[in-house]
Amino acid sequence: MFEMLHTLYANTDAECNIGISFNQGADGAQNNPCRSLVLEYVRTPSLATGRTLARRLASYTTKRSGLGLVFLLLGTEGTARKVVLSRFPAHNAILADEDQNNLNVQFLERVFMRNAKAFKAAAYQDVSLDTGFWTGRAVDKQVESRELEVSDYWIRKFLDSEFVTTAALGTRRIATALRDAARKTTDLGVKNEIVAAVTLGAGLDGQNMTVLGFEDRFGLSVAAREAIAREISAPRLAEEMFRFDAEEFARQVPYRTVELDSGAILTAQATEFNEVFTQEPVIKGGTRAVRFSAVGRVVDQKLERTK
Repeated sequence: MFEMLHTLYANTDAECNIGISFNQGADGAQNNPCRSLVLEYVRTPSLATGRTLARRLASYTTKRSGLGLVFLLLGTEGTARKVVLSRFPAHNAILADEDQNNLNVQFLERVFMRNAKAFKAAAYQDVSLDTGFWTGRAVDKQVESRELEVSDYWIRKFLDSEFVTTAALGTRRIATALRDAARKTTDLGVKNEIVAAVTLGAGLDGQNMTVLGFEDRFGLSVAAREAIAREISAPRLAEEMFRFDAEEFARQVPYRTVELDSGAILTAQATEFNEVFTQEPVIKGGTRAVRFSAVGRVVDQKLERTK
């Protein structure tokens, strides 16, 4: 048991890859109920102070998550104190013991395992117990679940925290990367992939994701991923978790424009382009082409110096 927990403690720096920060009071006051319980345990580690954290976790654990076992680990890193909170879900398992003549099989209930799909942990490290321990790192293998009840209870509810990368910042980062990648690439196939992802992006509102997770969600090709990566200043930023904000996304990529070899230029809101214009495959000059059509009342006309 000690070796397993020692490994868990030692690996948190590598495994806890989600930056989180405790929420402050509505009036900006520096108070947070979960942080207070964490600090109470750090100051006086005991069954009593640990039990208050476990009870808080139990109050937010969903029925779908089921029974879990919580571990609280406390250590010293130089002049800093480090505390790790981890939850192992309960599963069923089959134990088989073999001897020379027999195979004994037992069905075991409530086996607590570090499940690769449901493992959760959070780590905090700081020198000051008064002003520190506001930010930490977390891992939650379910955080990108589309079911908010499953993905929210560990970070947003139990820890009363938010991602360090805000919804606005993270959404703005991915939107500008998509926009600039589509503008700079000369590969029409890559442009089409990115445009399709932008068109469907509004449906992700409120979901937790990373830039890499966004790319996985829409199955973008290697070429498209490389084009997007070139527009992000540091590779680690593509792995930062944030909550997708559809309104911010629409502000950053509001319009989609299609230019035809006939000289026609069609523009509409990015998320509504396919509804504004109907598309029909046709043959032009022996090659495949597309006929766009739209119906509406003329409300304005402009003459522009540039496209």
